[in-house]
Amino acid sequence: MGKIDYCIIPAAGRGSRWAPISGYLPKEMLPLIDKPVIEWTVDEAIYSGCKNIIIVINKQKELIKKYLVNTKKHHVNIQYTFVYQKSPKGIAHAIWCCRNLIKKDVFCVSLPDLPIISKKPALKQLINVYLKEKSHYISFDKFPPENLDLYGECLTQKKFDKLIIRHFCSKVSSKKPHHKNNKIRMSGRFIFTTKIFPIIKSLLKNRIKTEITDVDALHAALEARQNVYGIKIIGHTYDTGTPKGYVRANTAFFKKSIIK
Repeated sequence: MGKIDYCIIPAAGRGSRWAPISGYLPKEMLPLIDKPVIEWTVDEAIYSGCKNIIIVINKQKELIKKYLVNTKKHHVNIQYTFVYQKSPKGIAHAIWCCRNLIKKDVFCVSLPDLPIISKKPALKQLINVYLKEKSHYISFDKFPPENLDLYGECLTQKKFDKLIIRHFCSKVSSKKPHHKNNKIRMSGRFIFTTKIFPIIKSLLKNRIKTEITDVDALHAALEARQNVYGIKIIGHTYDTGTPKGYVRANTAFFKKSIIK
């Protein structure tokens, strides 16, 4: 009770914003203070109660597998599974690749390049709300104004301790929000029920673009009358997917380590 066993961590992306470094070092393996970026996300999932960690990688990212297998001794009763995504077809496809490994009716997804500083693990915050009303959930946070176009925007309606997602806004290059005074954006933590798998299957079958994203899947879930909720996490999300964001993250995590 109170736990979700499975967490998928998609880490097969090309890392184009980190080229040419990403050509020989996966961006997920960049050091964030004293351990790689991806390990912070793995630890968050474990501290949130997940015992089955599924990492989606490609053949060029075997370093991630080697590192995590070697550090497994630090975690008792944790099962790592590595799934290979042969080509970059998006986060929704990465989730689809894991469908036969999910033995429960609900699972988490965490994006490894969005580490979070918080007293209570952000994923655990999401799980606590999910237990009150079971459906798909998304985490939200605030980001620097100049980078808002990098993150998904939604039209939301507040209801008690959660946000009801009304629709997903199209991504555009403009820094201005689609909806006035909308300052929060999707921040890389999700809870999905297995009802998302038929949605993704349909998108893959009828896809009109190469990559199927998490937003594509959630938008289609809304259209299929599946509820999608969200919460504004208590904490702060950093983006290591760009060099500038990576510097900000290291500065913040370093200050946090000094305070401790």
